[in-house]
Amino acid sequence: MRILALVVMIFTICSCRGDFESGYNEKIAHLFQNCTEKLDESYGKLLDGEYDVDKSESSYEMKLNEARALSSYIKGIKCEAAQLRPTKNAEGFHVAAVAYMTQIADGYGVLLIKYIDEQKKGARKSLLREITDEKARIAALADECLAHQMAFLRQAGIKVDKETRN
Repeated sequence: MRILALVVMIFTICSCRGDFESGYNEKIAHLFQNCTEKLDESYGKLLDGEYDVDKSESSYEMKLNEARALSSYIKGIKCEAAQLRPTKNAEGFHVAAVAYMTQIADGYGVLLIKYIDEQKKGARKSLLREITDEKARIAALADECLAHQMAFLRQAGIKVDKETRN
């Protein structure tokens, strides 16, 4: 729900200072949302058992490549975000957003690849717990990112419709 609020804020902002900070907010929030959607899609597939493939199955390589592609995609988004030059007001938001993206690629993505590659049921169960814990850490980073975004918006003088924050 908080992620949805972040996206809704993009479309309800009214800049009192200038278009640069508003444009920065819009761009980084869009990148953040792209990462969130890919993570949620992947995690849903994991919980639905779509990644529980045997190495002898033809879909094994496809699922492994899908997990690698997720990490690669998120790294590309992170690279794009890292190249943006935030204003002083946006520095905390910028750092939090890049940290969020890094954790998805280097934490969740790596564990997902290990999960698919692992063939022992007990080890997969253990990896699933690790992935679930990692997903919780990523959710905490998303909350932190939202807090930094709200601070940035206040400092930049960008007004947000209060109804979208709930």
